[in-house]
Amino acid sequence: MGIEHFSGFPREFVDFLFRLQFHNTMSAIEENKATYKQLITEPLTQLYHALIPGVTDVSESLITKPSKCISTMYSDMRFSRDKPMKEYMYIRFRESHRERDIPGLYFDMGREQYSYGLRIYKQTAAGMARIRDGIIANQQSFAYELTANKKMGIRIHGDMYSKDRFPEISDDAIKNLLNHRHFYISKDCSIGERVFCGELAGEISMAFVGLKGLYQLIKGL
Repeated sequence: MGIEHFSGFPREFVDFLFRLQFHNTMSAIEENKATYKQLITEPLTQLYHALIPGVTDVSESLITKPSKCISTMYSDMRFSRDKPMKEYMYIRFRESHRERDIPGLYFDMGREQYSYGLRIYKQTAAGMARIRDGIIANQQSFAYELTANKKMGIRIHGDMYSKDRFPEISDDAIKNLLNHRHFYISKDCSIGERVFCGELAGEISMAFVGLKGLYQLIKGL
């Protein structure tokens, strides 16, 4: 397969990730590397290339350098000294020239589930306050985009305040977003047939393009 052509992940990756959790040791790393590359790294790289047109349509200032976007097979040893290899995979596209409150698009997958959508990386309280102010000032546009995303099965996730801090807001979608301490917006799916064929790339690209309006609203705040 050429690197530009994504035809799905091999079905064996699910069993490999299941087995890896029991044999993810330094002594087994050489044995695991070749399998990881074949079942995860290579198709993940192909998926990355398939997503680039949709990603650049959403925002031309997103970082798309492969080394900045595609997860490696190795864990960060600062946090996972006992497990040298990742038991999941991801692709992340983040806005350039920002150090915090960085809008981005993402795809994550483990052995049971995959997820894709919009995240704010390195969120801060000040950044969230700025986003809330922008939402309140532009409720109609945000409500339109949130409603459109909900129809695609995309939902708001994250920690919420225990009490409603915006009782004056009548729109439920706007109120929901405002009452999140931090948030990400995603569609979460169980591993199924789409993962094992090229349709996965189209599914994710369509969602990214569908998020363009909301992404641009948040990016501009």
